[in-house]
Amino acid sequence: MANMSDEEFIEMYGRPPVRVKKRRYKVYWNRVIIALVILILIIAGLVQLVKTIVRSFSDDDGGKGKKALPAGADQSVSQTDPQDSEAAPVKEVTQLQFKVCIDAGHGGEDGGTATADGSRLEKDDNLRIALAVKDYLESKGVTVVMTRNDDTFLGLQERCDIANAAQADLFVSLHRNSYDGEMSGVEIWVHNSEPQYDTLLAQNILTRLENVGIADNRGVQSGYIGMPDANYHVNSETDMPSCLVELGFITTDSDNQLFDSNFTAYTQAIGDGIIETAFQLKVIDEDGKRIMDHMLLSDGKNNGSTQTDSSGVDQQGAAEEGVSGGDTAAAQG
Repeated sequence: MANMSDEEFIEMYGRPPVRVKKRRYKVYWNRVIIALVILILIIAGLVQLVKTIVRSFSDDDGGKGKKALPAGADQSVSQTDPQDSEAAPVKEVTQLQFKVCIDAGHGGEDGGTATADGSRLEKDDNLRIALAVKDYLESKGVTVVMTRNDDTFLGLQERCDIANAAQADLFVSLHRNSYDGEMSGVEIWVHNSEPQYDTLLAQNILTRLENVGIADNRGVQSGYIGMPDANYHVNSETDMPSCLVELGFITTDSDNQLFDSNFTAYTQAIGDGIIETAFQLKVIDEDGKRIMDHMLLSDGKNNGSTQTDSSGVDQQGAAEEGVSGGDTAAAQG
């Protein structure tokens, strides 16, 4: 019947056959493109929402909220997460009257961690960035005390003694991290009592490093890795606000590439984070002139009696022998 002619059909059924026309559909490509763009935007928005939710659960304070700075400190300091805002520019002053101790971790026979093939040692990266930070700060008039200027071995207590004897206002220890596997990013450690001054110093540095570009912001951490009741020795036995910077994983190629390509910018970020802290904690005034008539002391390390400086900021006294409060001073990272 499929091959029947019209004449045969008429002869058989007495009427002409009904031909069903195939319907053609017109494609409106402009509408398709608009729909695809909207779909992509929706997917991007959902991805960003998921990131925000994950980030909120990984905040360092466990969702407890940000603490206010102690009385006397600059209350205009932003207490937001560094991932949510950019650091304000540091005022250009060439004679900043404060003192900082820069500690290049490891050294000498203590090479620290290394790449898998042993061609790159942590102690060398630490010294390289520490000397660069020194030069940058000194160009601003900051007095810089170094725990080591060359490939020399120093004990952990020696490093603390150098900073304490020099009466430095701030202490920053520079390190590279390591992990047997895929891990990357920057984290900064402070004393397990989470002193506000120490935490502010760490946060300022981390914010500026993130603004330059790091693989991952691993946050400001307190205590000692895997041991919440312990501390890195340089955070426990220094009198002044201190932090230990783990500037990327030397065991991860991408972190090493970032360290090398962003070296100058990282140097400035660390230096500006230090300078910003000195301004905010009223060690110096807006013109860079010194306000305090003594060194800045950490506000929460259990290191002695409370003093009050000329700006009204409560300060802790000199460190006692050993570690108080049941804390354990642990080795450097």
